[in-house]
Amino acid sequence: MIRVKSRQKMEYGDFQTPVVLAEAVCRLLRAEGVRPGCVLEPTCGEGTFLEAAAGVFADCQRLVGREWNRSYVAEARRRLSSVHADVDLAQADFFQQDWSSLLDRQPGPLLVLGNPPWVTNSALGSLGSGNLPTKSNFQNERGIAAKTGKANFDISQWMILHLLKAMPRHDATLAMLCKTTVARKVLQQAWKAGLPLADCSIRKIDSREHFAASVDACLLVCHMQTDASTSTCEVYDQLDADQPSTVLGMHGGNLIADQTALTRQRHLLASQVTRRWRSGIKHDCRAIMQLEQQGRGLVNGLGEAVELEPDYVYPLMPAGSVYRGEVAQTDTFVIVPQQRTGEDTAPIESVAPRTWAYLQKHAQRLADRKSSIYRGRPPFSIFGIGEYSFAKWKVAISALHKQLSFRVIGPQEGRPTMLDDTTYFLSFRTKKEAVAAAARLNSPEVQEFYQAWIFWDAKRPITSEILQRLKAD
Repeated sequence: MIRVKSRQKMEYGDFQTPVVLAEAVCRLLRAEGVRPGCVLEPTCGEGTFLEAAAGVFADCQRLVGREWNRSYVAEARRRLSSVHADVDLAQADFFQQDWSSLLDRQPGPLLVLGNPPWVTNSALGSLGSGNLPTKSNFQNERGIAAKTGKANFDISQWMILHLLKAMPRHDATLAMLCKTTVARKVLQQAWKAGLPLADCSIRKIDSREHFAASVDACLLVCHMQTDASTSTCEVYDQLDADQPSTVLGMHGGNLIADQTALTRQRHLLASQVTRRWRSGIKHDCRAIMQLEQQGRGLVNGLGEAVELEPDYVYPLMPAGSVYRGEVAQTDTFVIVPQQRTGEDTAPIESVAPRTWAYLQKHAQRLADRKSSIYRGRPPFSIFGIGEYSFAKWKVAISALHKQLSFRVIGPQEGRPTMLDDTTYFLSFRTKKEAVAAAARLNSPEVQEFYQAWIFWDAKRPITSEILQRLKAD
């Protein structure tokens, strides 16, 4: 029974809304002036939200719920058996429901309220689930973006966008519990699509307290207004906070984390990319490609002592060391079999036979790398490699850590230091140029400029796209 419940929670993102949270959300909406004639919950579960709405919204005439799980529908009927409003509950598949028709038939003002599944399409795919929307490129990702994982999305993102597109253009409000990253993606896509959203807000909730889930979550509220022309959203640090901590918005199709900060530092915005930030080396086989200094020798991740020619071995500065500022020396090394992406690796056999023998010994591990980017490439291929990688001086930042710290990275024993693929960097010919660039990047005004774009709760908060928005000197 426990296993069945666990799979159901995974497959359907089944996090039932606790009564205390459902009531708090409804009271908040009422305090903000929401007075629905109908409350509709598209994934109503056991009916907690609808029950809370019936108790909070005295003028509500109709409660509508749709739910995939038949036993949940029965429980929702029991909960709502004595409410004063007209109740319409039915078992239904969200992905087959004609939401435009259903929403249009309801008395206004309309409140679409709920807590859609907290699960991604890739997680469902790994379970072999059929609980998915029809496949489409609704995020408009292209090429390598899909191959490297950007095509993955939360099912709730698809659901909320679908509902917003189906909602009436006036007298309607959407209020959904979801991951904070989902809320931002929904707003960005809705604004790009020109949906008439007004008075949007994101109010953060404690997901660990309410759902025992370790994820940044929030209540997303969007009011529909026919003549809406603004693309802003107030962000509150708590559900019941009186004042927003920041206001997010849009600029050039990109989401802004802090609109006020960008307004102050708008003069730093680049009109075009003049200098590309690069990511470090991607090899996806740490046990073979990375080596550690032990005494006078090198040891790989399998614990094997390794003796290689120096031609293809370079010092490697991991992202953690960059973040901590431990950049003077490293005991980690990396095998760099190419000087540019796609370069033939066959010459290694004659130039460095010991290195070639080592790579051949572990050829199967390298061939088994799962990413499709290695298919059809020369054996032992890596990515994130080019002329820029061999510059002796670099200014680097970790993409994974929640700190805007730009570090100067120099050579080690005359060899250029490589960086890993969770690090971004600029390359320079001289130490003087690198030090000057780092000073500018760490200055208060540039720091504020970048803070305007960065969402620190993202999996990889710092991206090359964000870094390249800064105007060059």
